[in-house]
Amino acid sequence: MLCAAGAKASTMTTIVDPRTLPVTSELAQRLQRHVAVLASPDLQGRKPGTEGNRKAAQYIAGQFREIGLEPLTSLGSYRQPLAGELGDTLIGMRPASGRPGAAPWLLIGAHFDHLGGNYLGADDNASAIGILLETARAMPALAHHHLLFVAFNAEEPPYIRTPLMGSQQFVDHLPKEIASLSHFQAVIIMDLMGGVHWTPLQDTIFAAGAETSPGLYRRLTEMVRSKELGVRSEDKPNTSRLTPHTSRLTVLPLGMHLIEELPLVGRTSFSDYDAFRNAGVPFLFLSAGRTPRYHQPSDLPDTLHYERMAATVSWLQRLLPAVDGDREPYRIERNRMELVDDIATLRLLATQAAREDSEIPGTSILSRLKMKTDAQWLRALDVEKATADDIRRLERLSLRMQCLLADFPACFLL
Repeated sequence: MLCAAGAKASTMTTIVDPRTLPVTSELAQRLQRHVAVLASPDLQGRKPGTEGNRKAAQYIAGQFREIGLEPLTSLGSYRQPLAGELGDTLIGMRPASGRPGAAPWLLIGAHFDHLGGNYLGADDNASAIGILLETARAMPALAHHHLLFVAFNAEEPPYIRTPLMGSQQFVDHLPKEIASLSHFQAVIIMDLMGGVHWTPLQDTIFAAGAETSPGLYRRLTEMVRSKELGVRSEDKPNTSRLTPHTSRLTVLPLGMHLIEELPLVGRTSFSDYDAFRNAGVPFLFLSAGRTPRYHQPSDLPDTLHYERMAATVSWLQRLLPAVDGDREPYRIERNRMELVDDIATLRLLATQAAREDSEIPGTSILSRLKMKTDAQWLRALDVEKATADDIRRLERLSLRMQCLLADFPACFLL
């Protein structure tokens, strides 16, 4: 990184050391235990086709059994075998209480595999599996929708965006009980849910993808704007975080186009939501985003924010019954955007990142100059008059911030 001489000292205060974060609630401690098992050296990084991957699948199946999820009859167990001896995807259900049989489905999913070797994958993606398990434990049966909890396998390279990806195999070989992808009301996919690096994002997760489904987006924004979700920095301008209390959670909507559109590459998907999106299923993608520990041996259990993960479980406990109240099927509008919320989210983040006392750690001189220019531009941007060039600039700004947060080289080039 090209850092100014005084930049490191000024940004040290914006770096979160996750080892200093308390883990006091019973729920957070359970999440910590799940991650400790799944990201232990004994499982050797959970690479598909390995003994460590099989042990992880065994652990998840055991948790499904303990929680009281039901296996699908057509599978005969919690396991859906994958092609090529890669292992299994794990599937458990909680039937709707008011509509036995032909009720629509809500799927909550996350992948459990990782890169293998000394890449143990605590954040990627043991964190999301822990949230999936504890959400399944906390959720009673819904009245109108079957709940399906799925731990996908084979998401990491070289399987991602190929027919061998576990979520793609699930879509291509749908269990008989579901019968048709049209029977999914919505799919919620989680990835990278525990990482924390920049103080303003300490108690924040991002919600993407729902903007393509007006009904699902309505439910999401109802939850996001709930007073229970905390106070944002524009309401308390002296705070250094978007959420001032660790017991609260800020959920920021962000369009998928701001995450996926890569310079010189084009639109590139990053997780299991893609198989469902391509099949026209309404989806919500939740993530805390990348940190410098992404796909590194330093992605270890003591680098996660367990109380924020616990708050996410509680948030899902409120979201799922709200979605259950919608009886009409959600529809998909593939190119739909919510620019008002996109701009509001980026304006909030860029304002923090442009300040020297709260900039993203490692920000270079050139990146800082670009961030300040973009923050000023965002403050003046009229969403009613936004052009295609404005949208492309929003995408570049989003990618520059993601690059800085993950400590990738040459962020100033974006």
